[in-house]
Amino acid sequence: MNVPGTSQESDARWIPTLRTIGAVLIALVLTWTVTPAAGAPAAPAGRPDPGGELALPDLRSGLEFRYAPITRCSRLFDETFIDQLRVAHPGARFTASVHDHRTGCRYELNGGLEITTASVIKAQVLAGVLLAAQEAGRQLSESEAADVELMMHYSHNRPPTSRLYVQLGSATGMEALDQRFGIAGTSHTAWYGRTLSTAEDRTRLVEQLLIGGGPLSPESVEAAWEWMSSVSAAQSWGITAGLPAGYEAALKNGFFPMSGAGWRLGTTGVVRDPTGGTYAMTVMTDNNPSESAGIGLVERIARHVNSALTTGAPAERAVDLVECVEPSRGSSWSSAAEMLGGVDAVELRRLNGGEPRPLTGQRVCWG
Repeated sequence: MNVPGTSQESDARWIPTLRTIGAVLIALVLTWTVTPAAGAPAAPAGRPDPGGELALPDLRSGLEFRYAPITRCSRLFDETFIDQLRVAHPGARFTASVHDHRTGCRYELNGGLEITTASVIKAQVLAGVLLAAQEAGRQLSESEAADVELMMHYSHNRPPTSRLYVQLGSATGMEALDQRFGIAGTSHTAWYGRTLSTAEDRTRLVEQLLIGGGPLSPESVEAAWEWMSSVSAAQSWGITAGLPAGYEAALKNGFFPMSGAGWRLGTTGVVRDPTGGTYAMTVMTDNNPSESAGIGLVERIARHVNSALTTGAPAERAVDLVECVEPSRGSSWSSAAEMLGGVDAVELRRLNGGEPRPLTGQRVCWG
């Protein structure tokens, strides 16, 4: 059974031939030579806007694309917003990519900027595991499912993600997956968290993983949605920021420090509106002084996007109800548990990434 809005057919507009593409481009030229009437009201962000930016079909890969915008798209990230981010988060780098499948509009913030992914790359690991099982005509094994749960729900690295990454062929296997998903600007390494990528590449991956249109079957897409829509409450920040009631999100976040890059925070996933319409989003950042600071930057960008592409007041989220602390350097999980009122230290570690001890600058949460 397909999850509403995730099958390839549910979001289909049309699959063009070369002749059709030519006809559309001619029509676009003729259409945009017409000047809008003076004083015409501007369309809200994310909706057709005759004074906005032109978004053309992305023909970089041989993959079928499900829609092509037939209008201009409003400018989502203006200089005022970018300047505000720079002032509020000095020294941090940030980039974002948004594909709105309801309008065909695509938006980029600092497009082309390459940042190491941290755990955002785990969405591609999940895609590889699902694709391998699909092509072998089987379900995930018990051990694979257990590893995926720790990887996606709690963002554990060793051993679950490392084991799946090696199973897929490490960097070489991920490069093969890039070919299958039409990804052209990502550099993989044996250390998956140091994968160098763009927000655009991550969005291209996650929309095929959670919406369809790529090599995954509707059943695999549905399975991916189930895994990524049920992350732990403490890790459900990111693309959920500012979403109104009735909107659903499936996501994978990344959070890990790296020498020379500070704390790297990112989020990738898909938002589904109450009518089943979808948009995919990725935000990636680095050079943050702490995990909390990086989450603040990621969510400021995600909230800006969601406020433009949704309707209604922001709803309370599960992550808003958890209690978080930032342990001092060298703290143990037991000492972090004491800071949170004596909660179970073993469970606290499981909920917060599973590292041997809390990372310096890590936000440790319970709830």
